[in-house]
Amino acid sequence: MYVDKQTLGSSAILGILEDAHLSSNQYNWLSSIFYLGYLVAEWPQNYALQRLPVARWLAANLIVWGGLLLLHIPCNSFASLFVVRFALGLAEACIVPSFLLILSMFFTYDEQAVLMPCMWAIGNSSPITSGLLSYGVLWIHSTNFAPWNWFMVITGASTVVFGAFVWMIFPDSPLKAGFLTKEERAQAVLRIASNHSGIEQKRFKRYQFVEAVKDPKTWLFFLHAWSQEMANGLTNQYSLIIKSFGFTTLQTTLLGCVNGVTAIISLGAAAWVLAKTRQCRAWLSAASYILPIVSCIMLLTLPWHNRWGLLAAIWMRSTSGIAYSVVMVWAANCSAGHTKKTAVIALYHVGYGLGNILSPQLFQPRYKPRYLVTWGVILGVACVLPTIVVLYLRFYLDRENKRRDRLVQQGLVQEIGIVERTDENGARVEEVVDARQLDLTDRENMAFRYVL
Repeated sequence: MYVDKQTLGSSAILGILEDAHLSSNQYNWLSSIFYLGYLVAEWPQNYALQRLPVARWLAANLIVWGGLLLLHIPCNSFASLFVVRFALGLAEACIVPSFLLILSMFFTYDEQAVLMPCMWAIGNSSPITSGLLSYGVLWIHSTNFAPWNWFMVITGASTVVFGAFVWMIFPDSPLKAGFLTKEERAQAVLRIASNHSGIEQKRFKRYQFVEAVKDPKTWLFFLHAWSQEMANGLTNQYSLIIKSFGFTTLQTTLLGCVNGVTAIISLGAAAWVLAKTRQCRAWLSAASYILPIVSCIMLLTLPWHNRWGLLAAIWMRSTSGIAYSVVMVWAANCSAGHTKKTAVIALYHVGYGLGNILSPQLFQPRYKPRYLVTWGVILGVACVLPTIVVLYLRFYLDRENKRRDRLVQQGLVQEIGIVERTDENGARVEEVVDARQLDLTDRENMAFRYVL
């Protein structure tokens, strides 16, 4: 996913700007339009994930997505690239929500907290792959096929093949996991009972959607997603910025790999911390913004001739990926009820998409080469503000957990529910069941505890 997201940024130094006759503003809009497609498709994609088999829908989107990367190759104008970038955003909008849903059906909340940084460590290490691949295609000499064309061929074809594998072997839920025995499938369902969120429900429940929209913490997570992603316009600017420091194209492709190294080290360390501690998601997320804050200050104050200092500041920004991976799964973990969880994930990614639509526009040509206004906005909006949001979220959720603990002490909370069914004689029968496996929201189930 991340290699494919970076195809435009990698192609910027591989010849696409010249071949498609792109200005700086047009290039920025190609970054924004991708996320406009992402934003437009977020609700339809999440609705499809609610109604259709998750793994099959994921695989179909991956195959379409790979095909759209290949369609970049014949594009030779801003208009044609505008269309395929928008369509690419439509296809990607299902990837992260489907991943979160699958995680919530297979793993406990504590396991999810560790697995998400592990997965994002792999994702954010993609500049290593992109950088080395960019370096490699620069050595392919063909008359009518530019290096960026080869880059699209390799990444697009790989995604199509991967999508086919997902279609064949990836399970929709523990109940459909072919690699588990019948007994293991039952155990897989029972082991996530502590989540108090059930597994998968295909029926849309309107009241759960309304509850998600009215829940204050939904909008706090939305605000974090929007503010944090106001810095993500850098994704497609890294190569151009590094090259502007005075490095050659070949040097830039290799120096860009270091972003991946710092990301995989920082996210790997975050996963280790989460595995060894409990209830520290907010603290870890807040701490991960320290180096990005220092990075912005360095980019604002260092002299332009100190290119290695400026480059180090660019590399230091990679730790912000910790907060992205931790808070995203935190938002999903703090919502129970399948429809509500899906709605919260969708709204989180609406904020994500909105931030990514706006952030490329911070890199206006009039701010070159220092981008002082850009770094100032990123410092305040994408570093300081999300730090405040995650710390307030912890305070808000901790206060609610303590209120629920008091209700338990007063004997006002039960962990059972009543289910009505019709027996073989047509009579209606009531059964007492474990409330943890009912499709209850976190507000309906007072035994639910918010992770911190």
